[in-house]
Amino acid sequence: MIHDANPAAAPNGTTSFLVTFLLALALGTAGCGDGASPPAAGGSAAGAGAEGALADVAAAGTRDLAPEQEAFWARLLAHCGQAYPGEVSDATPYYREGVTGRRAVMHVMECSEDRIHIPFHLDDNASRNWIITRADGTLRLKHDHRNPDGSEEEISQYGGDAPVPGLATRQIFPADAHTTRILPERHDNFWFFDFVDDETLQYGVHWPTAGHSVRFSFDLSTPVEPPPAPWGY
Repeated sequence: MIHDANPAAAPNGTTSFLVTFLLALALGTAGCGDGASPPAAGGSAAGAGAEGALADVAAAGTRDLAPEQEAFWARLLAHCGQAYPGEVSDATPYYREGVTGRRAVMHVMECSEDRIHIPFHLDDNASRNWIITRADGTLRLKHDHRNPDGSEEEISQYGGDAPVPGLATRQIFPADAHTTRILPERHDNFWFFDFVDDETLQYGVHWPTAGHSVRFSFDLSTPVEPPPAPWGY
């Protein structure tokens, strides 16, 4: 997301309709790659004995997903290690100036049992990361933003948990409590990933009360050379 804490503009009717439609649709496990992904829950020395076994079962339960989300997760994993070019397919004026004409690349850089890390590059800006995890029985999206020195930006880790089950091709992530705390005016934000077809993945954000939205389309049929690692990684 291109975040901006400016006050909202007047709502846009077309966007509001699309928001309602997408939210209505909202009511996938092998990994690849090395990197700084955290270890999967369970399987440590604490797993020995009855208490450890119960803890492992409880932890595993938080990673279980609905079949639709498992299928979505598998779709993402199938692209691990690949980078794809993107372009803005739709943007309201609020976002348009900041994204139009910029080179967009998504890189499915790291995958593990419970975590997929996708840096999102705009031109030479390597600050943006999409972190998708299996957590609390659903999929969780977080936007990890970094400064050039690798430190975390002040506005970071926003996102939310997908309503279960969603679709095998589309998952929507409404703003969570952390997002509301750091960006209160965006309490109704939601983000989405949508496999439109076998060759197109779309990512977007909608801000319903303000009528702002932006959507990128990535061409999965044309992998490109992966960009340098994102800042901080």
